[in-house]
Amino acid sequence: MAENKVSMYDVESHVAEIYDSQENYTNDVDLIRKLIGGRESLRILEPFCGTGRIFIPLLIAGHQVVGLDQAQVMLNRAQEKINQLPDEMKTRVALTQTDVLNEDWPLDFDLVILGGNCLYELATAEEQEKCIARASASLRPGGYVYLDNNHMEGTLSESWQRLDIDEKAFPTGTCKDGTKVQSERERFWFDIPQRLVKYRRSTRITFADGSIRTKEYIVQCHPPSKVEMQTWLEKYGLVVEQIFGDRAGNPYEDASNRAIFWAKKS
Repeated sequence: MAENKVSMYDVESHVAEIYDSQENYTNDVDLIRKLIGGRESLRILEPFCGTGRIFIPLLIAGHQVVGLDQAQVMLNRAQEKINQLPDEMKTRVALTQTDVLNEDWPLDFDLVILGGNCLYELATAEEQEKCIARASASLRPGGYVYLDNNHMEGTLSESWQRLDIDEKAFPTGTCKDGTKVQSERERFWFDIPQRLVKYRRSTRITFADGSIRTKEYIVQCHPPSKVEMQTWLEKYGLVVEQIFGDRAGNPYEDASNRAIFWAKKS
């Protein structure tokens, strides 16, 4: 059975450092702040929060935030950043190690953020739908879901059907202390109508003292469609108010690479 992608992030703390060095864009945070508008001190929940790239700027902006993630090393990195903030901000944030599929989410939020292609962290359409259902259940009436993911319509794209090896997959890089992380990814199975693929992944960590740690695992991915995501949102009582095709806030078109939803709980 395929593991979910927490195995990729929880190999070693150095992976969180590489994640921060490579995943440092802010245009989605800018879009979220624009959508929030003048609302102040919202209660915000971010599952798959990682090292806090999205929620920490919102915390600094005055909101109350709760971050969930299954990878403890990512939460540890987020906590290091929080520790550098003023004491008042620290009172408005909570981090919890959580299996988002099998453990309860907290309730009574104004906004749930499902950002950064987080649906790719889940192995099947059924798991992705379950995540949307839990997001809706965590909202107050009138609260919003921000859902931001790539999408794939129809059957599995030909570019996802190649049985090949990517010799420089994430996480790959060199940390400040000289530790080197090298990962490879091999796609070895796919299902065209179901839009499913399986990868064999390996990560090799060479520490500054020359010692080596390796990790091998298998993950499965289901690229969701725009139609699926919208159907799930509506099924669980969310009214889609806006759909964007990119993080600059341009309207969604069939040729858009992304499908970004701003949906309100009725």
